[in-house]
Amino acid sequence: MNVRLLLGPGLLFLATASPAQNFLGLSTNPRSGTHRTYINPALSADSPHKFDLNIAAANIHVNNNFVRYQAPYSILTLLTNNVPDQYKRPDGSLDFKPAYTKEILDGQPKNVTVWGELRGPALRLPVGEGGSLTLSTRLRGTAQVLGASEDLLSAIRASLADNALYSIPNQNNRFNVGANVYSEYALTYAKPIAETDAVRVLAGATLKYLRGFTAGYLVNNQLNYSLQSETTPPNNPYLQISQIDARMAFTNYLQNKPLTMSTFFSGNVPGKGVGADFGIAIMNQVEDDQPVWQLSLSLTDFGTIFYNGESYDINEQNVKITPGDFNNVSVTSPEQVANVVREKLNLSPATSIGHFKMTLPTALNLTADLQATDKVGIGFVWRQNVLSSQAAAVRQPTLLSVVPRYDTKLITLAAPVTYLNQTILLGLSARVGPFWLGSDNIFGLIGNGNNGIHPRGTDLYAGVCFGF
Repeated sequence: MNVRLLLGPGLLFLATASPAQNFLGLSTNPRSGTHRTYINPALSADSPHKFDLNIAAANIHVNNNFVRYQAPYSILTLLTNNVPDQYKRPDGSLDFKPAYTKEILDGQPKNVTVWGELRGPALRLPVGEGGSLTLSTRLRGTAQVLGASEDLLSAIRASLADNALYSIPNQNNRFNVGANVYSEYALTYAKPIAETDAVRVLAGATLKYLRGFTAGYLVNNQLNYSLQSETTPPNNPYLQISQIDARMAFTNYLQNKPLTMSTFFSGNVPGKGVGADFGIAIMNQVEDDQPVWQLSLSLTDFGTIFYNGESYDINEQNVKITPGDFNNVSVTSPEQVANVVREKLNLSPATSIGHFKMTLPTALNLTADLQATDKVGIGFVWRQNVLSSQAAAVRQPTLLSVVPRYDTKLITLAAPVTYLNQTILLGLSARVGPFWLGSDNIFGLIGNGNNGIHPRGTDLYAGVCFGF
């Protein structure tokens, strides 16, 4: 594996190989059925339908503040495997050049989040007086880098071969790296807990059973390093680590194996855990054709997955890492990367604790919604990560979004405007009957080096859900 790939297509498109949750143009809509449950379980009791059935929905999302995409073809072209042959090697593989990304050199800590989510069958049905019960399933996969230094990522992107960075000591680097792939089986109950002629208050909770397939993390407390080159020709570059103080853990369950349907139902997965969501919502009660407002607060993804795997406390000095160390490693296999890092840091499996835990991406969610007319409304979403910097976890990125919409029984149009990772994203989503298609970052799909739009990520989702 060329190390440069880690910050080329490997960084931007790892989601295509991975099976956090936003779906903003979908999940903020009252007609989205079970999808609103993921933001706040209390909203399950506020559906305009008696029954809601989700067949399937999928989302791919990438955001970062380190590189901009400027290849001569769009990310949508790449995701749909329609890259012209002139940008491929003779064997048909993608020839992704370093010039296809451009670094954002502003001196800020760098964050990268890549996720994929598949929401499987889900059913919401009425229970009791105004209550509802929802059964849902989903698969989530995420990889994330938080707080990495600009110099370190620049060195990796250049495959350690940038002469301008040689012999410059870098000290006290702190960052987190995490990955987690797991399935979720959930039960949600929601009901009104107070009601007057003016307002109605709803409360809801979701309980989740979690099965973890692969996970890993590196919580780095201190990294002192410098780039060097060999003194003898061909003067190959290498990373000289003078001091590293960190915690690292990973599984080996999926190493050299794909994630298949038999894996999903295997009783021998390395991770198991439980989680929960809690929410409350308040809304006014008015006559027909009058504006309706709604406020809600929730805590989502509270819980932990416990994994069997390798876990180490690292305190090493004088470690040498070369680009060639990763030549036989797949960029889409975090487990293979972790095994190479373990070997280079002189860590013995005999010293491993043998187990570790991954905290879910716990977030505090505040939403507001105004249905101004029977067809026009606007939603507001604030999602705030609440995990500490030392948590072994993949985090929900903090975001703020405004989602205006036009909505009828047959069609929906929504245009999310989102502030995420120090930039503003413009989205667009549409529904025709039960079919949804959208993006929370529409320019991230169409931008390329020829049209002057150089995105920092992308987003795409689609789904089929029915309301009866």
